[in-house]
Amino acid sequence: MTKLFRYIFSECAIASVLVLFVLTFLILLPRMLVLLDLWVNKGVAVSVFIDMILWLIPQFIVAVAPMALLIGILLALGRLAQDSETVVLKASGVSLYQILFPIATLVSLFTILNIVLNMTLVPASFHRFAILRSALLSSNTLALKPQTFNQTISGLTIYIHERSEIGGILHGILIHDERKPDEIVTLTARSGQLLIQGAQNSILLLQDGSRHEKLPGGRFRQLRFSSYNLDLGVSLGLREEQHQSSHKEMGLTHLWRAIAMDDPEESLKANAELHRRLAFPVAGFILGLFSVSLGLQQSHRTGRAYGFVVAVLVLILHFMLLSFGEAAVQRGLMPTVVGFWFPNALMAIVTLYVTIHTARDGSFKVFIWLSQFISLLPQRFLREPGTLGEGRT
Repeated sequence: MTKLFRYIFSECAIASVLVLFVLTFLILLPRMLVLLDLWVNKGVAVSVFIDMILWLIPQFIVAVAPMALLIGILLALGRLAQDSETVVLKASGVSLYQILFPIATLVSLFTILNIVLNMTLVPASFHRFAILRSALLSSNTLALKPQTFNQTISGLTIYIHERSEIGGILHGILIHDERKPDEIVTLTARSGQLLIQGAQNSILLLQDGSRHEKLPGGRFRQLRFSSYNLDLGVSLGLREEQHQSSHKEMGLTHLWRAIAMDDPEESLKANAELHRRLAFPVAGFILGLFSVSLGLQQSHRTGRAYGFVVAVLVLILHFMLLSFGEAAVQRGLMPTVVGFWFPNALMAIVTLYVTIHTARDGSFKVFIWLSQFISLLPQRFLREPGTLGEGRT
């Protein structure tokens, strides 16, 4: 392993890993805030909170890895270009392909890691997160916080004065039900208890209370009751063996079994999921190689905006084509191979052309003009209206 290989590999690897960490944290942050609310305000155990965060991380790593590679490689090569190190390398007889080799090694490692995660840990994370979410729904509904307006269930506001430690009897209940906008109901009860009936349906059995309903014309209806069953509309107590796994939650073995099934629709969906887990990491591999040419063309004249603008536009276009292909496959409009692999094949051809053109010291004036135009847009919009006419007589 030469010094040049180690130098370029380490520069791009450090930048890519740091960007991967930052992007993962930024995307994970909104979900963390939602889960943090469950921990602080809904009484969820801290161990469950940490467990859910850990199971979310593999999903987000796979999602942001292509963007992290692009930005990391562009940052590393952009620094080399700004410090004129690329000029020194070219003057020393180092070709584009010698620079490309260590970066291709890094991109290959990222791609292999993504494929392994997609086949093993990501499906398991989807499955475990679904199980934890179902369990949280159960525990949050059962663990109504006393002297607090609980809004765990959409459309229901539940207030309880206190809860017995033994038997889970609720005392001093006030419920405002807005699940049906034309039938808004307010319930009060001396006590109540949560029950599970039938196919895991949740029923809140209220004792000694009243039901208040607003009627058209500004009238009200009041009903006194000794017992009243309120359907909460959620399923509680779901066990892992009862959970119906989606294709995203299936491991590789289960996917192969689903593909071999006699049901054409089920087989199509499973086959599409398998190709998706392979096609998206390969797309990141192609985009990583594409970013090398963009990074080497950055200079004091074009600026770093050149590479970033083109890279982001190409990434958005590539993944839009993959998403459209996935949707077309799921609707049966095109074969699975075409839907998932045609965008990758098209981008691979473009990457090969750009790489060869860059190796011959060619430039892409259209890309340079586009990046400079977009980088000047903020100045054009922020310019005061009066300055547009300055200099005219």
